Amino acid sequence: MSDTLKRLLLWIAIVAALYAIAKVADVEDLDGPRRPLPPPSAQPPAWSNPTPASPPTGRTPEQPAFDISVRESAVQGDSIGTAFQVAPRTWVTAKHVVDTCKRTFIRVQGKWQEIQSVRMHDVVDVAVILSREPDGASRIALTDRQPVMDQEGFHYGFPQGIPSSLYTRFVGMARIRPGRPGTPIVRGWVWAEQARSPSSKGSLGGISGGPQVDRTGAVQGVTVLQSERAGRVTTIPSQRAKELLPAQVAYVPAGGTTITPRDYAQHGAQVRDSGAVALVFCSVKGNTRPRS
Repeated sequence: MSDTLKRLLLWIAIVAALYAIAKVADVEDLDGPRRPLPPPSAQPPAWSNPTPASPPTGRTPEQPAFDISVRESAVQGDSIGTAFQVAPRTWVTAKHVVDTCKRTFIRVQGKWQEIQSVRMHDVVDVAVILSREPDGASRIALTDRQPVMDQEGFHYGFPQGIPSSLYTRFVGMARIRPGRPGTPIVRGWVWAEQARSPSSKGSLGGISGGPQVDRTGAVQGVTVLQSERAGRVTTIPSQRAKELLPAQVAYVPAGGTTITPRDYAQHGAQVRDSGAVALVFCSVKGNTRPRS
């Protein structure tokens, strides 16, 4: 056998071996979420503080203390975000999570389904999406109570595709200047990051559209922005999301539970496992689907 034929057979064997390894490892399509998600736990964790907390009291700022300019991203590719259910099949998210998607999917209790319709706010960064199928998932209630200075906030979602919870404190009102010329300036709430669970650093990309709740578990805002350098996140008030929702989605005075900095991560696991907070996948061109 000639040396040339031997080398050719060797290369064929190497390629075949690499292909077999790739099939066994089930290499993920780069157009999907970068990290496969763990399956939800069989039973949501027991809630450790069943006694309802009273709503926070204090001073709500009357004037903006922060100016935030939003720059539109030049990257146009498939992405992920978060949504939370406020009525059967009705979900609130951030507008920038869904505004460039040809097809949108939501993962509820471990199963993906395609979104039926999207309604986006004309001014602020919020949207309401309608899922196709009833799923029996839990819901989270909105409140129209505004945050008060130094109150605790808790944000739930999927930064970088990882189920995570964020603990913050309220530090003031923001004047948000969107990147598109002629777009009105809007108001938002600014929160200083205190802790994350699981512990991590860097971008919170993927938590956009998730709820910010107070210590009673009621939603005060929708998480839309992060300043990684300053350690702050910004939310849009729940009242702006309510403008897109049907009248039967009513406000509540309090959420009916108790959340503390010691157990906020446990509450986050509960609302994600119950399906109340879910992962969103945006297919920009419509020819990609999320992995199971």
